[in-house]
Amino acid sequence: MELPERAQRIANAISAAIATTPIRMLVGIRNSMVTAVFSDVRRQSGWTAPQANLATRLHPLLLSLGPAVLIGMSTDKPSTSFLPRALQEATIALDFTSVINRVVQFAELDLRSLMLHRGGEYVRSVAPPWTSSFLNADAKAKGSLVRTLRALADADLNVQEAGRRLGVHPNTVYSRIGRIKELSGLDGQRYHDLVELLLAADCWHT
Repeated sequence: MELPERAQRIANAISAAIATTPIRMLVGIRNSMVTAVFSDVRRQSGWTAPQANLATRLHPLLLSLGPAVLIGMSTDKPSTSFLPRALQEATIALDFTSVINRVVQFAELDLRSLMLHRGGEYVRSVAPPWTSSFLNADAKAKGSLVRTLRALADADLNVQEAGRRLGVHPNTVYSRIGRIKELSGLDGQRYHDLVELLLAADCWHT
């Protein structure tokens, strides 16, 4: 966030959004971003269970801040000792926000997305030798090779169903599978090969 004044306005807006709820909050500006800690259960002893669904209940309140505000939220935590972990989760969730999905909860991220987010850079640094030719061919085909692989995955490797999903003849699907095998040596109709091909595509498209 470039303007401290705008960051402060957002912090004030968050405070106003929860003012009528029993939720308590500490809010400030950290590294040019608004950071807030929310609490809904007062600690009674050495261990207090996290309040279930606090992040979920906050979601609609934070959406009211407007279309220009993007927010990443951590999972609920049992105590302040978990704040470093919560900040890490919220930062990762923020990376998945967009103008369409403005408030993202870390708990809602799927495992594949998290693995690609954390490990994509390492995978790209040790790319299999076939990756470049496969991705270049897909680009020349306007993405039809990767789309075919995704359709196969969505259709549980059923070529007929994949063709219907793509709006093409099954022979076209077979032809693309053959082309992919020429480029990579991997068979898109085999589960493990399909997973590896899609992981490679996702890592370079992330």
